[in-house]
Amino acid sequence: MTRTVNDLIREDVPRTDKNDTLYHAFKLIEKSGIDKVIVLEKRMLLPGKEVKSIAGVMTSRDIILKLATQRLSRTTPSRLHVASFMSSPAITIELDKSIVEAAKLMVSKRIGILPVVNGEDIVGAILKTDIVRLAEQDDTEVRTIMDASPVLARTTDRVVKVRQDMLDTDTSFVPVIDENDELVGYVSIYELACVFMKFEDIVPSKYKKERITHLIVEDIMRFRPPKLRLTDTVSQAVAEIMKKGSRGAVIIDEIGKVAGVVTIDILLKHLVTNKRELLS
Repeated sequence: MTRTVNDLIREDVPRTDKNDTLYHAFKLIEKSGIDKVIVLEKRMLLPGKEVKSIAGVMTSRDIILKLATQRLSRTTPSRLHVASFMSSPAITIELDKSIVEAAKLMVSKRIGILPVVNGEDIVGAILKTDIVRLAEQDDTEVRTIMDASPVLARTTDRVVKVRQDMLDTDTSFVPVIDENDELVGYVSIYELACVFMKFEDIVPSKYKKERITHLIVEDIMRFRPPKLRLTDTVSQAVAEIMKKGSRGAVIIDEIGKVAGVVTIDILLKHLVTNKRELLS
């Protein structure tokens, strides 16, 4: 029997109005542990009958893409509104569509969330992380699908540099190495969003530009990154990534150096390209 979107739909994805503040929306993200928000707007269906429809979606990437721009640097998240950050129009999917269709759409559009609709009703969302969980029985070795030339950060790199590297390469997971090229941690797009949110909210406007340039990776990175060996499997990668709540895992070679990375995006593309039967 073909799996449908209904099998993986989530009802716990945060929702917010496009006129809500960025600060309010980010509090919903922190509380839910899901860094994606469905953005709603009021629409007049009939005279005297108002409904809420989907205006867009907002993710960690949307936040770091726009929050640090010069245009916004003189205000705070409590004075900014979701409408200025959301991606619009939102790409949606019907409740009865197949998981294969959802996965293909996510890969082709490079998105991590699909709000799910049933006619005029918004019934939830499907996330790429939940689709990737279907690879828990995949014995493909990670070395055959890993990114062997990943973006890396050093502990002494400026956070603004890592932000730009992530945006330029459209990546959400960056291993961090020290001066001896030893793996010591990682930074994800979510950590960056948290840092920029708190920094913009706390630091007075006249000091922001100077102080943000002095913030380094060591100040914000997470320790104990998910690690795998070259001969480990996709199923092991999925288990390790989900256990750590990460966006990816670092692949280590025989001498303990970084050989590559496997990310949620890589795993999803692998499923669509090579293991579509696991989605059906």
